[in-house]
Amino acid sequence: MTEQNYTILAVFAHPDDEVGAGSTLSYYSDQGVRVVLCCATRGEAATIFCDDCATADTLAAVRTQELRCACDHLGIRDLRWLDWPDGGVKDLPREEATGELVALIRELRPTILLTHPENGLYPHPDHLAVWEMVRAAWDAAADETKYPEAGPVWQTPRLFTRAMPQSIFERAPGLKDFRVELNGQLLPFMGTPDDEIDVTMNVGPWVPRRMAAWSCHISQHNPKGFSSVMPDGLREEMAAREQFILIAGAPLPEGVQSNLFVGLEEGDTYMVDGPAPDASEPAQENPAEPIVSAEFVRLLNSELNRHVSLAEVLRLYERDPREPRHGSLYHQLSAAEQEVIYLLARHLRRLDAGAGRNEPDPTVIREARRRDRPDLRHEFLQNRMEVAYSRFLDLARSALVDDERAVWEELAALSRGAVEALK
Repeated sequence: MTEQNYTILAVFAHPDDEVGAGSTLSYYSDQGVRVVLCCATRGEAATIFCDDCATADTLAAVRTQELRCACDHLGIRDLRWLDWPDGGVKDLPREEATGELVALIRELRPTILLTHPENGLYPHPDHLAVWEMVRAAWDAAADETKYPEAGPVWQTPRLFTRAMPQSIFERAPGLKDFRVELNGQLLPFMGTPDDEIDVTMNVGPWVPRRMAAWSCHISQHNPKGFSSVMPDGLREEMAAREQFILIAGAPLPEGVQSNLFVGLEEGDTYMVDGPAPDASEPAQENPAEPIVSAEFVRLLNSELNRHVSLAEVLRLYERDPREPRHGSLYHQLSAAEQEVIYLLARHLRRLDAGAGRNEPDPTVIREARRRDRPDLRHEFLQNRMEVAYSRFLDLARSALVDDERAVWEELAALSRGAVEALK
Protein backbone atom coordinates (compact mmCIF):
# COMPACT_ATOMS: atom_id res chain seq x y z
CA MET A 1 0.00 0.00 0.00
CA THR A 2 1.70 3.19 -1.17
CA GLU A 3 1.15 6.56 0.40
CA GLN A 4 -0.76 7.65 -2.69
CA ASN A 5 -3.50 5.19 -1.69
CA TYR A 6 -3.97 6.82 1.70
CA THR A 7 -6.54 9.36 2.83
CA ILE A 8 -6.58 11.23 6.14
CA LEU A 9 -9.86 12.78 7.24
CA ALA A 10 -9.27 15.26 10.07
CA VAL A 11 -12.43 16.52 11.82
CA PHE A 12 -12.11 19.47 14.19
CA ALA A 13 -14.56 21.88 15.79
CA HIS A 14 -13.20 25.31 14.86
CA PRO A 15 -10.91 27.11 12.45
CA ASP A 16 -7.40 26.99 14.06
CA ASP A 17 -7.95 23.60 15.77
CA GLU A 18 -6.14 22.03 12.80
CA VAL A 19 -2.91 23.82 13.74
CA GLY A 20 -2.25 21.37 16.59
CA ALA A 21 -1.74 18.62 14.00
CA GLY A 22 -0.47 20.99 11.32
CA SER A 23 3.07 19.66 10.94
CA THR A 24 1.77 16.11 10.56
CA LEU A 25 -0.94 17.03 8.06
CA SER A 26 1.57 19.06 6.06
CA TYR A 27 4.10 16.20 6.10
CA TYR A 28 1.60 13.65 4.81
CA SER A 29 0.31 16.03 2.16
CA ASP A 30 3.87 16.36 0.86
CA GLN A 31 4.14 12.54 0.78
CA GLY A 32 1.17 12.31 -1.59
CA VAL A 33 -1.45 11.43 1.01
CA ARG A 34 -4.88 12.86 0.33
CA VAL A 35 -5.61 15.09 3.34
CA VAL A 36 -9.18 16.27 3.89
CA LEU A 37 -10.00 18.75 6.65
CA CYS A 38 -13.58 18.96 7.91
CA CYS A 39 -14.35 21.95 10.14
CA ALA A 40 -17.57 21.65 12.11
CA THR A 41 -18.22 25.37 12.68
CA ARG A 42 -17.16 28.73 11.26
CA GLY A 43 -15.98 29.89 14.70
CA GLU A 44 -18.44 32.76 14.71
CA ALA A 45 -18.84 32.92 18.50
CA ALA A 46 -15.16 33.32 19.33
CA THR A 47 -13.50 36.25 21.06
CA ILE A 48 -11.85 38.63 18.58
CA PHE A 49 -8.22 39.45 19.41
CA CYS A 50 -7.54 42.12 16.81
CA ASP A 51 -8.53 45.76 16.53
CA ASP A 52 -9.61 45.92 12.92
CA CYS A 53 -9.59 42.45 11.34
CA ALA A 54 -13.14 41.43 12.25
CA THR A 55 -16.38 42.39 13.95
CA ALA A 56 -19.04 40.20 15.50
CA ASP A 57 -20.99 40.51 12.25
CA THR A 58 -18.06 39.53 10.01
CA LEU A 59 -16.21 37.03 12.19
CA ALA A 60 -17.62 33.90 10.52
CA ALA A 61 -16.53 35.15 7.10
CA VAL A 62 -13.12 36.25 8.42
CA ARG A 63 -12.41 32.92 10.08
CA THR A 64 -13.51 31.09 6.94
CA GLN A 65 -10.83 32.95 5.01
CA GLU A 66 -8.30 32.41 7.79
CA LEU A 67 -8.79 28.65 7.58
CA ARG A 68 -8.48 28.68 3.81
CA CYS A 69 -5.21 30.54 4.22
CA ALA A 70 -4.01 27.96 6.76
CA CYS A 71 -4.94 25.10 4.42
CA ASP A 72 -2.88 26.69 1.66
CA HIS A 73 0.18 26.63 3.90
CA LEU A 74 -0.46 23.06 5.06
CA GLY A 75 -1.05 21.73 1.55
CA ILE A 76 -4.67 20.78 2.31
CA ARG A 77 -6.64 21.03 -0.91
CA ASP A 78 -9.94 19.59 0.28
CA LEU A 79 -11.72 21.64 2.97
CA ARG A 80 -15.22 20.69 4.06
CA TRP A 81 -17.62 22.57 6.35
CA LEU A 82 -20.48 21.18 8.42
CA ASP A 83 -21.77 24.68 9.25
CA TRP A 84 -22.77 23.65 12.75
CA PRO A 85 -23.33 26.49 15.27
CA ASP A 86 -20.21 27.61 17.11
CA GLY A 87 -20.76 26.97 20.80
CA GLY A 88 -23.86 24.91 20.07
CA VAL A 89 -22.54 21.62 18.70
CA LYS A 90 -23.61 19.72 21.81
CA ASP A 91 -27.19 20.91 21.31
CA LEU A 92 -27.57 19.58 17.77
CA PRO A 93 -29.90 16.62 17.11
CA ARG A 94 -27.25 14.01 17.85
CA GLU A 95 -28.42 11.25 15.52
CA GLU A 96 -28.75 13.54 12.52
CA ALA A 97 -25.43 15.29 13.12
CA THR A 98 -23.64 11.95 13.49
CA GLY A 99 -25.29 10.89 10.24
CA GLU A 100 -23.61 13.80 8.45
CA LEU A 101 -20.24 12.49 9.57
CA VAL A 102 -21.16 8.96 8.56
CA ALA A 103 -22.03 10.20 5.06
CA LEU A 104 -18.70 12.03 4.84
CA ILE A 105 -16.74 8.96 5.95
CA ARG A 106 -18.53 6.76 3.45
CA GLU A 107 -17.95 9.28 0.69
CA LEU A 108 -14.23 9.79 1.35
CA ARG A 109 -13.34 6.27 2.58
CA PRO A 110 -10.40 7.46 4.68
CA THR A 111 -7.55 5.30 5.91
CA ILE A 112 -7.10 7.46 9.00
CA LEU A 113 -9.76 9.41 10.90
CA LEU A 114 -8.34 12.09 13.22
CA THR A 115 -10.15 14.30 15.73
CA HIS A 116 -10.14 15.86 19.19
CA PRO A 117 -9.30 13.66 22.19
CA GLU A 118 -11.95 12.55 24.63
CA ASN A 119 -10.89 15.31 27.05
CA GLY A 120 -10.90 17.91 24.27
CA LEU A 121 -7.31 18.94 25.25
CA TYR A 122 -9.32 21.45 27.23
CA PRO A 123 -13.02 20.82 27.89
CA HIS A 124 -14.56 23.10 25.27
CA PRO A 125 -18.11 21.76 24.80
CA ASP A 126 -17.71 21.79 21.01
CA HIS A 127 -14.48 19.76 21.20
CA LEU A 128 -16.14 17.20 23.46
CA ALA A 129 -19.24 16.93 21.27
CA VAL A 130 -17.22 16.57 18.06
CA TRP A 131 -15.18 13.80 19.68
CA GLU A 132 -18.33 11.95 20.73
CA MET A 133 -19.93 12.19 17.30
CA VAL A 134 -16.78 11.25 15.38
CA ARG A 135 -16.35 8.22 17.65
CA ALA A 136 -19.96 7.20 17.04
CA ALA A 137 -19.64 7.83 13.30
CA TRP A 138 -16.53 5.63 13.05
CA ASP A 139 -18.63 2.70 14.29
CA ALA A 140 -21.79 3.55 12.38
CA ALA A 141 -20.06 4.07 9.03
CA ALA A 142 -19.12 0.37 9.03
CA ASP A 143 -22.55 -0.86 10.07
CA GLU A 144 -24.88 -1.62 7.16
CA THR A 145 -27.91 -1.29 9.43
CA LYS A 146 -27.04 2.33 10.31
CA TYR A 147 -27.79 5.24 8.00
CA PRO A 148 -28.46 3.14 4.87
CA GLU A 149 -29.17 6.35 2.94
CA ALA A 150 -25.58 7.55 3.52
CA GLY A 151 -23.97 5.26 0.94
CA PRO A 152 -22.01 1.99 0.97
CA VAL A 153 -20.51 1.13 4.35
CA TRP A 154 -16.86 1.79 5.07
CA GLN A 155 -14.60 0.61 7.89
CA THR A 156 -11.92 3.24 8.47
CA PRO A 157 -8.77 1.30 9.41
CA ARG A 158 -7.71 3.57 12.27
CA LEU A 159 -9.20 6.29 14.46
CA PHE A 160 -6.67 8.59 16.14
CA THR A 161 -6.97 11.59 18.43
CA ARG A 162 -4.50 14.33 19.19
CA ALA A 163 -2.71 14.21 22.53
CA MET A 164 -0.61 16.49 24.74
CA PRO A 165 1.90 14.47 26.80
CA GLN A 166 1.83 15.04 30.54
CA SER A 167 5.56 15.75 30.54
CA ILE A 168 4.86 19.06 28.79
CA PHE A 169 3.26 20.31 32.00
CA GLU A 170 6.49 19.58 33.87
CA ARG A 171 8.53 21.53 31.33
CA ALA A 172 6.07 24.43 31.18
CA PRO A 173 5.02 25.07 34.81
CA GLY A 174 2.75 27.94 33.82
CA LEU A 175 0.62 25.57 31.75
CA LYS A 176 -0.71 23.85 34.86
CA ASP A 177 -2.43 27.04 36.02
CA PHE A 178 -3.28 28.38 32.55
CA ARG A 179 -6.99 28.56 31.74
CA VAL A 180 -8.98 29.18 28.59
CA GLU A 181 -11.79 31.63 29.33
CA LEU A 182 -15.06 30.59 27.71
CA ASN A 183 -18.44 32.12 28.55
CA GLY A 184 -17.36 32.95 32.06
CA GLN A 185 -15.74 29.56 32.69
CA LEU A 186 -12.02 28.92 33.08
CA LEU A 187 -11.07 25.69 31.30
CA PRO A 188 -7.77 23.88 32.03
CA PHE A 189 -5.58 22.07 29.53
CA MET A 190 -5.38 18.32 30.08
CA GLY A 191 -2.43 16.07 29.39
CA THR A 192 -2.11 12.39 28.54
CA PRO A 193 0.35 10.15 30.44
CA ASP A 194 3.43 9.81 28.25
CA ASP A 195 3.24 6.01 28.32
CA GLU A 196 -0.23 6.16 26.71
CA ILE A 197 1.04 7.97 23.61
CA ASP A 198 0.94 5.65 20.59
CA VAL A 199 2.48 7.73 17.81
CA THR A 200 4.98 10.57 17.94
CA MET A 201 5.42 12.18 14.56
CA ASN A 202 8.93 13.59 14.07
CA VAL A 203 8.05 16.38 11.67
CA GLY A 204 10.59 19.12 12.40
CA PRO A 205 11.07 20.20 8.76
CA TRP A 206 7.34 20.96 8.53
CA VAL A 207 7.20 23.23 11.60
CA PRO A 208 7.51 26.43 9.50
CA ARG A 209 4.40 25.35 7.60
CA ARG A 210 2.49 24.87 10.86
CA MET A 211 3.66 28.26 12.13
CA ALA A 212 2.62 29.88 8.84
CA ALA A 213 -0.81 28.28 9.18
CA TRP A 214 -1.17 29.71 12.68
CA SER A 215 -0.16 33.14 11.40
CA CYS A 216 -3.28 33.07 9.19
CA HIS A 217 -5.60 32.99 12.21
CA ILE A 218 -5.05 36.66 13.04
CA SER A 219 -8.40 37.08 14.78
CA GLN A 220 -7.38 34.44 17.36
CA HIS A 221 -3.91 35.73 18.30
CA ASN A 222 -4.50 36.16 22.02
CA PRO A 223 -1.44 37.83 23.61
CA LYS A 224 -2.31 36.03 26.85
CA GLY A 225 -3.01 32.70 25.19
CA PHE A 226 -1.41 29.27 25.29
CA SER A 227 1.93 30.42 23.86
CA SER A 228 2.36 33.04 26.59
CA VAL A 229 3.11 30.33 29.19
CA MET A 230 5.44 28.25 27.00
CA PRO A 231 9.20 28.52 27.64
CA ASP A 232 11.37 29.60 24.73
CA GLY A 233 11.69 26.86 22.15
CA LEU A 234 9.12 24.50 23.67
CA ARG A 235 6.33 25.61 21.35
CA GLU A 236 8.50 24.83 18.31
CA GLU A 237 9.54 21.51 19.86
CA MET A 238 5.90 20.54 20.34
CA ALA A 239 5.23 21.42 16.71
CA ALA A 240 8.14 19.21 15.66
CA ARG A 241 6.90 16.23 17.71
CA GLU A 242 3.12 15.90 17.44
CA GLN A 243 1.52 13.12 19.48
CA PHE A 244 -1.48 10.89 18.80
CA ILE A 245 -3.45 8.11 20.50
CA LEU A 246 -4.96 5.15 18.63
CA ILE A 247 -8.57 4.89 19.75
CA ALA A 248 -9.87 2.12 17.51
CA GLY A 249 -8.98 0.06 14.48
CA ALA A 250 -6.01 -1.94 13.23
CA PRO A 251 -3.46 -2.43 16.05
CA LEU A 252 -0.08 -0.76 15.89
CA PRO A 253 3.20 -2.67 16.29
CA GLU A 254 4.73 -2.70 19.77
CA GLY A 255 6.28 0.52 21.05
CA VAL A 256 5.78 4.18 20.21
CA GLN A 257 5.50 4.58 16.47
CA SER A 258 6.41 7.45 14.16
CA ASN A 259 3.89 6.80 11.37
CA LEU A 260 0.10 6.76 11.57
CA PHE A 261 -0.04 4.17 8.75
CA VAL A 262 2.59 1.72 10.01
CA GLY A 263 1.53 -1.91 9.66
CA LEU A 264 -1.22 -1.35 7.11
CA GLU A 265 -0.53 -3.89 4.42
CA GLU A 266 -0.11 -3.44 0.68
CA GLY A 267 -3.32 -4.02 -1.21
CA ASP A 268 -5.60 -4.00 1.83
CA THR A 269 -8.43 -1.65 0.88
CA TYR A 270 -10.42 -2.09 4.11
CA MET A 271 -13.69 -2.15 2.20
CA VAL A 272 -16.70 -3.71 3.82
CA ASP A 273 -19.19 -3.77 1.01
CA GLY A 274 -17.30 -3.76 -2.28
CA PRO A 275 -14.98 -1.23 -3.88
CA ALA A 276 -15.60 2.46 -4.18
CA PRO A 277 -17.03 3.44 -7.55
CA ASP A 278 -14.45 4.41 -10.16
CA ALA A 279 -14.50 8.18 -10.50
CA SER A 280 -14.12 7.79 -14.29
CA GLU A 281 -17.31 5.76 -14.54
CA PRO A 282 -20.69 7.48 -14.73
CA ALA A 283 -22.57 7.30 -11.48
CA GLN A 284 -25.41 4.82 -11.43
CA GLU A 285 -28.81 6.35 -11.05
CA ASN A 286 -30.16 5.76 -7.59
CA PRO A 287 -33.92 5.35 -7.67
CA ALA A 288 -34.13 6.21 -3.99
CA GLU A 289 -32.71 9.71 -4.56
CA PRO A 290 -35.36 12.37 -4.02
CA ILE A 291 -36.48 14.25 -7.11
CA VAL A 292 -36.25 17.98 -6.45
CA SER A 293 -36.67 21.11 -8.49
CA ALA A 294 -34.38 24.09 -8.96
CA GLU A 295 -37.17 26.18 -7.45
CA PHE A 296 -37.04 24.08 -4.26
CA VAL A 297 -33.30 24.76 -3.94
CA ARG A 298 -33.92 28.48 -4.50
CA LEU A 299 -36.59 28.52 -1.79
CA LEU A 300 -34.32 26.69 0.67
CA ASN A 301 -31.56 29.25 0.09
CA SER A 302 -34.01 32.11 0.48
CA GLU A 303 -35.26 30.71 3.79
CA LEU A 304 -31.70 30.15 4.97
CA ASN A 305 -30.87 33.81 4.37
CA ARG A 306 -33.98 34.92 6.26
CA HIS A 307 -33.26 32.73 9.27
CA VAL A 308 -29.56 33.60 9.43
CA SER A 309 -30.68 37.22 9.74
CA LEU A 310 -33.24 36.35 12.42
CA ALA A 311 -30.65 34.37 14.38
CA GLU A 312 -28.34 37.39 14.32
CA VAL A 313 -31.15 39.62 15.64
CA LEU A 314 -31.70 37.21 18.52
CA ARG A 315 -27.99 37.13 19.24
CA LEU A 316 -27.92 40.93 19.46
CA TYR A 317 -30.98 41.05 21.71
CA GLU A 318 -29.69 38.27 23.96
CA ARG A 319 -26.40 40.09 24.54
CA ASP A 320 -28.03 43.43 25.33
CA PRO A 321 -27.34 44.11 29.04
CA ARG A 322 -30.53 46.19 29.21
CA GLU A 323 -32.63 43.06 28.70
CA PRO A 324 -31.74 40.72 31.60
CA ARG A 325 -35.38 39.65 32.14
CA HIS A 326 -35.79 38.50 28.54
CA GLY A 327 -32.40 36.83 28.11
CA SER A 328 -33.70 33.31 28.65
CA LEU A 329 -36.48 33.81 26.08
CA TYR A 330 -34.04 35.12 23.49
CA HIS A 331 -31.72 32.20 24.23
CA GLN A 332 -34.58 29.72 23.73
CA LEU A 333 -35.60 31.35 20.45
CA SER A 334 -31.99 31.51 19.29
CA ALA A 335 -31.56 27.77 19.85
CA ALA A 336 -34.71 27.13 17.81
CA GLU A 337 -33.42 29.33 14.99
CA GLN A 338 -30.09 27.49 14.98
CA GLU A 339 -31.97 24.24 14.50
CA VAL A 340 -33.93 25.70 11.58
CA ILE A 341 -30.65 26.91 10.02
CA TYR A 342 -29.08 23.50 10.61
CA LEU A 343 -31.97 21.72 8.85
CA LEU A 344 -31.97 24.11 5.89
CA ALA A 345 -28.22 23.81 5.41
CA ARG A 346 -28.37 20.04 5.79
CA HIS A 347 -31.03 19.68 3.09
CA LEU A 348 -29.07 21.93 0.73
CA ARG A 349 -25.94 19.83 1.23
CA ARG A 350 -27.87 16.62 0.61
CA LEU A 351 -29.00 18.12 -2.70
CA ASP A 352 -25.39 18.99 -3.62
CA ALA A 353 -26.39 22.64 -3.43
CA GLY A 354 -24.15 23.76 -0.58
CA ALA A 355 -25.39 26.52 1.67
CA GLY A 356 -22.41 28.70 0.81
CA ARG A 357 -21.77 31.88 2.76
CA ASN A 358 -24.89 33.46 4.24
CA GLU A 359 -24.53 36.84 5.88
CA PRO A 360 -27.27 38.57 7.88
CA ASP A 361 -29.33 41.04 5.88
CA PRO A 362 -28.15 44.55 6.93
CA THR A 363 -31.65 45.95 6.39
CA VAL A 364 -33.15 43.45 8.85
CA ILE A 365 -30.40 44.14 11.40
CA ARG A 366 -30.92 47.92 11.15
CA GLU A 367 -34.65 47.48 11.57
CA ALA A 368 -34.14 45.26 14.61
CA ARG A 369 -31.70 47.70 16.23
CA ARG A 370 -34.28 50.49 16.01
CA ARG A 371 -36.49 48.50 18.41
CA ASP A 372 -35.00 49.73 21.68
CA ARG A 373 -37.81 48.70 24.03
CA PRO A 374 -38.82 45.17 25.09
CA ASP A 375 -42.38 45.55 23.80
CA LEU A 376 -41.17 46.71 20.38
CA ARG A 377 -38.65 43.88 20.18
CA HIS A 378 -41.30 41.35 21.16
CA GLU A 379 -43.61 42.69 18.45
CA PHE A 380 -40.80 42.59 15.86
CA LEU A 381 -39.89 38.99 16.68
CA GLN A 382 -43.48 37.81 16.90
CA ASN A 383 -44.24 39.24 13.48
CA ARG A 384 -41.16 37.62 11.93
CA MET A 385 -41.81 34.25 13.57
CA GLU A 386 -45.49 34.15 12.61
CA VAL A 387 -44.72 35.09 9.01
CA ALA A 388 -42.05 32.35 8.83
CA TYR A 389 -44.45 29.78 10.26
CA SER A 390 -47.19 30.75 7.80
CA ARG A 391 -44.75 30.68 4.91
CA PHE A 392 -43.59 27.16 5.76
CA LEU A 393 -47.23 26.00 5.96
CA ASP A 394 -48.01 27.56 2.57
CA LEU A 395 -44.93 25.95 1.02
CA ALA A 396 -45.93 22.56 2.44
CA ARG A 397 -49.46 22.88 1.05
CA SER A 398 -48.27 23.92 -2.40
CA ALA A 399 -45.46 21.34 -2.72
CA LEU A 400 -46.05 18.83 -5.53
CA VAL A 401 -43.34 16.39 -4.41
CA ASP A 402 -43.62 14.38 -1.20
CA ASP A 403 -39.95 14.88 -0.26
CA GLU A 404 -40.26 18.65 -0.56
CA ARG A 405 -43.52 18.69 1.40
CA ALA A 406 -41.89 16.72 4.22
CA VAL A 407 -39.09 19.30 4.48
CA TRP A 408 -41.47 22.24 4.77
CA GLU A 409 -43.64 20.41 7.29
CA GLU A 410 -40.59 19.68 9.46
CA LEU A 411 -39.57 23.34 9.37
CA ALA A 412 -43.14 24.46 10.11
CA ALA A 413 -43.21 22.30 13.21
CA LEU A 414 -40.02 23.94 14.48
CA SER A 415 -41.31 27.44 13.73
CA ARG A 416 -44.58 26.76 15.51
CA GLY A 417 -42.69 26.21 18.74
CA ALA A 418 -41.08 29.65 18.45
CA VAL A 419 -44.44 31.30 17.78
CA GLU A 420 -45.94 29.65 20.85
CA ALA A 421 -42.99 30.73 23.00
CA LEU A 422 -43.71 34.36 22.12
CA LYS A 423 -47.39 34.25 23.09
